[in-house]
This record gives sequence, structure tokens and C-alpha cells, in this order.
Amino acid sequence: MTPKRHSEKVIYMKVFLSVIILIISFQSWTKADDVKDFEIEGISIGDSLLDFFSKNQIDNFPNYDEGTDLKFRISEFYETGNFKIDNYDVMQVYYKPNDQQYIISGIRGALFCKNKSDCINQYKRIINDLKNSFSDFNNSSSEKFKHPDDKTGQSIVELLFLNLNKGYITVRYTDWSDKIDFSDNVDVEIGTTEVEKWLRSNYGNN
Repeated sequence: MTPKRHSEKVIYMKVFLSVIILIISFQSWTKADDVKDFEIEGISIGDSLLDFFSKNQIDNFPNYDEGTDLKFRISEFYETGNFKIDNYDVMQVYYKPNDQQYIISGIRGALFCKNKSDCINQYKRIINDLKNSFSDFNNSSSEKFKHPDDKTGQSIVELLFLNLNKGYITVRYTDWSDKIDFSDNVDVEIGTTEVEKWLRSNYGNN
């Protein structure tokens, strides 16, 4: 399915940027408790973007920095000739804009669902896998709320947050109203504690 629209500060700023558990690689769920133990599409926290893309490619990625204090750059990319994305429709990374090494502080992948049922099933499967596989799942919390970008209040977000050593994992399902021109999606994000605090501060604005 082609998404109705890819970019709405893609992938949806203003709520925890948060598809499928098998696309998060790790040494062992029961052993891994540090955010750097996880990866999405072969990319881990602490890696350099230069290991995957040229500087010219990185500098030409779409950036979704409007409305932030620019502590982190939020760059988006799709599959390229030199980087294959196996399980997502689109990915984002967080890195500090003045860092010449382009060290990654956060990674996010989103999958646009075929339909609402597909999204629900994907989201539940991820949550169940986390419950069954992660020894410290008690550190997780979940919430359900109206998406602030939909002023009608009809778009709903379900989100699970899992606290890790020096970082976090979020899993999110966004059910957009039929009146909003965005596609329903499920996404996963891993990031450092510094990124988490930045997001919670409304991108440095609070």
C-alpha cells in the first residue's frame, strides 16, 4: 500500500516518535539491557551515519527540525542504492547537527499498514514478543491518547515505552482519522536517554 502521505514531520513529531519485533536485532532480549545492544536494519546507537551513507547523502536527507531547538537533527531516509531497507517503509535517525562524525543517538523505523486490522495485529505481536522475551518488561509503561496533530480528536495513538540502561525503546500504533490524509502505521524507535529527555521537553521548547 502506498501511504497517503509520507511526510507530516515524518515520522510524526509532537508525540513520542516511536515494526515488527523481528526487525530489531539484538544479542539476546534476556541479556541486553543497554540501548547500544539493539539495532534496526543493522544500525545501532553510537554508530556513525558515515558507515552507511556518504556525507553528501546525509546532508541531502530531508530534515524535520522546524519547531525544535536544534539540539538534534531529525533526518529521514528511504532505501538507497547503497543501503537496503528490508522491513520498513521509511526510517529516521537523530544526530547532533554540529557533530562531524554524525554519531547516531536515535533510530526509528515505520511501516505503513495495509489496513487497520494489519496495524493492530502487528502492534499486538510486538508487545507480546516483548512480554515473552524481555526479562525486564516490568519497566515498561503504556498509554493511549489523542494525536495532537489532529484537532478533531479522532486520531488515536497507542504507545508502549520500555526503559533501558542509557536509553529506551518505544513501540507505537497510530490510528489516523479518515479525515486526516496520513496512513495508519506501526513503528519502533530506540534512542538514548538524552534523546528521550529532549523529546519529553517538546524538542527543547519547554
